[in-house]
Amino acid sequence: MTRMFVAVFLLLFSLFLFAQPVIQVVKDVDPALISFAKPFIQAKRYRIVEIDINQLYAELEHVPHRDNPSIGAPLLLELPHPDGTMPRYKVLANSTMDPKLAAQFPEIKTYDAYGLGNAGELVKLDITPHGFHAMIMVPGKHTIFIDPLERNNTQYYMVYYQKDFITSKKMKCGVSGQSQPLKDFSQFKHFVNFASCELRKYRLAMAATAQYTEFHGGTKPLALAAQVTTMNRVNGIFERDIAITMQLIANNTDIIYTDPNTQPYTHGDPKSLIEENQTNIDMVIGSANYDIGHVVDADGSGLASLGSVCDADEKAKGTTGQPMPVGDPFDVDYVAHEMGHQFGANHVQNNNCERNDPTAVEPGSGSTIMGYAGICAPNVQANTDAYFNGISLQEMGNFISSPGHTCPVKTPILPAPTITGTNGFTYIPASTPFSLIASATNPSGKVLTYAWEQMNNEVSQQPPVSTAVGGPNFRSFFPSVFSIRFFPNLIALANKGPFTWEVLPSVSRILKFRVSVRANNPGGACNAFTDVTVTTISGSGPFLVSYPTAGGITWPAGTSQSVTWIVANTNLPPVSATIVDILLSIDGGNTYPYILLQGAPNVGVANVTVPSFATSMARIMVRSSKATFFNVSSNNFTITTQLYLLQADRNPMNKREAFITYRSLDKQFVTNYVLNGLPNATLVLDEANQRFIVKNITTPRAVSVSITVVRQGGGVSETSNVITIPSIL
Repeated sequence: MTRMFVAVFLLLFSLFLFAQPVIQVVKDVDPALISFAKPFIQAKRYRIVEIDINQLYAELEHVPHRDNPSIGAPLLLELPHPDGTMPRYKVLANSTMDPKLAAQFPEIKTYDAYGLGNAGELVKLDITPHGFHAMIMVPGKHTIFIDPLERNNTQYYMVYYQKDFITSKKMKCGVSGQSQPLKDFSQFKHFVNFASCELRKYRLAMAATAQYTEFHGGTKPLALAAQVTTMNRVNGIFERDIAITMQLIANNTDIIYTDPNTQPYTHGDPKSLIEENQTNIDMVIGSANYDIGHVVDADGSGLASLGSVCDADEKAKGTTGQPMPVGDPFDVDYVAHEMGHQFGANHVQNNNCERNDPTAVEPGSGSTIMGYAGICAPNVQANTDAYFNGISLQEMGNFISSPGHTCPVKTPILPAPTITGTNGFTYIPASTPFSLIASATNPSGKVLTYAWEQMNNEVSQQPPVSTAVGGPNFRSFFPSVFSIRFFPNLIALANKGPFTWEVLPSVSRILKFRVSVRANNPGGACNAFTDVTVTTISGSGPFLVSYPTAGGITWPAGTSQSVTWIVANTNLPPVSATIVDILLSIDGGNTYPYILLQGAPNVGVANVTVPSFATSMARIMVRSSKATFFNVSSNNFTITTQLYLLQADRNPMNKREAFITYRSLDKQFVTNYVLNGLPNATLVLDEANQRFIVKNITTPRAVSVSITVVRQGGGVSETSNVITIPSIL
């Protein structure tokens, strides 16, 4: 039955690709032509667009619901990205609000949108009295937000990457309750799902203080609209990462307050708020009528009871307060963070700010949702990235899978990806870059994303140091569409840093890693993980490329060149890397797509044939054949594709002729070939035999010649190397 439902859903969904109306309600705006005060949302870089909100509301009125996509008029919607593009998305309505609540407030609408094809792009968007909002999650890239440019202005919007958000946040949160012990999977060479493959839906009672309501306009509908925007976005993250969704209850406005003098809450005091919230929601809503409770405020900080969802005595003990309770920091850094606690996730930062020892796997402040990005120096970055660390997913998965956790409504979803292998469980040299690779398949056909994260939780100096024998040395990065992660990242290696949050060990130690593989399925994804270990050996390494590494080196295409490296005992046990591969980058070391030599002995030198890629940004990588450790040349060198003469011989049948073989002849725009050094001789191209024939040679002596390739119509003329035609004397 489940398979039939999934098959029908995917079939109907695929029909969206054909002959669907495209909604075009967005147009770019020149900031110089409009007047606006300070933008409501502060970002370093952003794109300003105009959106016809009334037309959009009307166009989306009858789109299908994601729970029943066959009913309604399917539409495609163009949404702006910060880079100037306008991709198209399939749009479906969702139920962030209980249907009865949605019917009471028809001016508040929430939607899901999905990228075309198998790109795996997931969008949460809404239309409310506050305007249009969207969160665009693109696999392997930074999250994109679309928010009103100004308060009370539903015409103009700013489009920005989450990484460009500017904030002066200082809020820290607390957590109450005991953590559950985590099982160590690093000893097992198999993969595990974070939870059963079911979408779990929870009834959310979200209260609001009068101060929160006042910030958003002073009325219950306006406060509810803001809550809906927040929860639509929070659901997007929880659905993608752990297949959890929350729905605001039908009578949620009963716990939204407008009068600070009569509200049952202590504004700005999270310790009081969580106790008051439990009492108030139980009294107003009834304990049997909700699964998770939370109260939002316009000041204070965050506090939540750990693993409290479904617990009758604790399930409403969660609060988030901030002076500006709007936008990405409030929605992701705070609300998603506090609700993460309520679903059993602890802090992940290794710094000593509300540190939780078993899960302190991120260096410094951390950067994922359960970290303290920007508020726990030394900080990895200013803002939280919109995803959960693999250890947070394990904690939440354990919590929602526990026998006593029975309150959610469960719906079967597509199976998790199958992780078929990794290159982990290996020994590598110290002070040497390395890479980890996973292979996986996805039954849904959607693009998979991979997050390789270090799992060492020992207390260690931060920022990390090379001599640390425990703790995290490598930060978490946003899940990537590539199954390989380089440590440190290739861009940092190419630029010789910075390596502040990716530090290679110079000592012998065990590094624990987890790869979390996300399916990126719409409407809730079932995801998997596996753990590996990498052991650094101080008696081996550093493994280094020694040539080409200096500046000013040029390699002609087609020539044979020697690559040299320092073996540094990497060929000996326990590293035992007896075979290496040599790869080429032509973009300055950002990628290495070309294998020049595979299976070379790890003896420190090997010859490669230079391919015909004209570039001044070439780099060499020498890596172990298992793609575990590697190193790269430290400077760019040049590859020239000009004509290169290999050998010259007299024609044994006609001494007045000679044959000159060549490599790397680019014939584009060629109008003539000119022989230099032999007046009156003629030159003929014998392309079939990859040679030139020199005719009418009048001298019996040896003579040095070169060939000029003459180009017109946009080409550049060039002269080959000099070669000697031998004497016949």
